Amino acid sequence: MNRLFLGVLLSVVMADSAMAQYKPKKRRSDFFGGAEDYRDISKNALQISFGPNYTLSHLKNETVDGVDNLNRPIDYTIDPAGRVGGFIDIGMAHYRFKKSRVLGAIYKMRGEKGEIKWIGANLIHRVDWGLGFDYIGGTEKTTTNYLDLMGNVINTVEGQGKFYNGYLYGRFTADRFTLLNDNWHLETGLGVNFNYMIMEGSQEYSEPVFAEQKFQKNFMAQIHGHLGFQYRVRRGDYLVFGFYLPAIGVYEANRLKPTIQWFSSNYWPVHLQVKWIHHFTKKSNGCNTGTPEDRKRNDEYMQNR
Repeated sequence: MNRLFLGVLLSVVMADSAMAQYKPKKRRSDFFGGAEDYRDISKNALQISFGPNYTLSHLKNETVDGVDNLNRPIDYTIDPAGRVGGFIDIGMAHYRFKKSRVLGAIYKMRGEKGEIKWIGANLIHRVDWGLGFDYIGGTEKTTTNYLDLMGNVINTVEGQGKFYNGYLYGRFTADRFTLLNDNWHLETGLGVNFNYMIMEGSQEYSEPVFAEQKFQKNFMAQIHGHLGFQYRVRRGDYLVFGFYLPAIGVYEANRLKPTIQWFSSNYWPVHLQVKWIHHFTKKSNGCNTGTPEDRKRNDEYMQNR
């Protein structure tokens, strides 16, 4: 399941790279109409991300043969399931629309071949980061069959464990855009998140189990993928609807699985994300606002009155 989702995510990122490069639109009236908006918008913005998360687990349950602590034959089946949690982080977004000097130098060396279309002038259009809280949970049920010497079931016991872990986390994500229409853009990106557990979930089971259990350490680091759709509310204010999910586990590596180990199972947290981005307005000197061209035309008009 994890490999399938990772494959879909990488396919989307590669497809996006092959599409046209994002080009910022010229200033025009805001979404609600009215006068032209001549505010001098900063490339730096406030961002708030929040939403639910859900832990995915493997779909196929396997039955394991073994013995109990009295050396009696048993078999057991582990059945993990996800739980709904939530997250929120607050930070900043930083935009880059100028051409990359490094890429520009490379394209100049290429001569007539020029710019590589699927890369464009920039690899990254925006980076955003946030600090927040992530509440992640899961559940696991184990069915244990006690067997006689002939392999017949003589008794069955079900045990269950549930947990919610609370993490203080930091997230950094780099995105590139693809223009869909005047108000919508597709976002694809990669990033890294660092989580530290400040609320440890339950490690107790309702019945004794014989499967090996392992519990995630307090700190984990992951590389995540991001896919979203950005909506322009007005110039300088945007909403992003999408998701981010870990793709590679850096620490604990767990064979690079982007999962949380708890009880005898692995849980993959997928985050459905709503992000609000609000650009800061630069302070202007005096009452004359607008672009440098607008101010120049206004000065010429005043001189010729």
